[in-house]
Amino acid sequence: MAASEKTEVLGLSLWAGTDKPRRADFVADNSALETLVGGHLQNADLHLDDARRARVDTPVEVRTYTGTGAVSRSLVFDFSPSAVIVFAIGKGASEYTGAYTKHYAGFSAGGQHSLGVALSTVQVRVSQTQTEPETGGSMAALNETGVTYAVLAFR
Repeated sequence: MAASEKTEVLGLSLWAGTDKPRRADFVADNSALETLVGGHLQNADLHLDDARRARVDTPVEVRTYTGTGAVSRSLVFDFSPSAVIVFAIGKGASEYTGAYTKHYAGFSAGGQHSLGVALSTVQVRVSQTQTEPETGGSMAALNETGVTYAVLAFR
């Protein structure tokens, strides 16, 4: 005789001492477990894969660099940042020189970016305007010689 009782949630066999288990009962129980538990474990909305776990464990990577004065420089990450913020440590986001504005901070996210910052896959490119702009203009100052910058890269 098959199991005289079944579990309430999964419907698995609960054999009484007088029951005679059949192979078909075990196969049915294993199939139910594979479908329900296996499906649950593979559900990416319920369980974190390695990429999602990294985003939760370390959502932001912070780096610093010292400007060289070159037109641009690139920073390469081992992931594709969804957004980056770059700023000079100890300076304002923008500083007016009396003739033009130097921008010491910038961002890139969702295809949008500010002056001097570009993001593509795993690479962030920052730039330094090489010539002074006209009066009232702006210049990117994200690689100014000797200035230390922080980069926040969001997973």
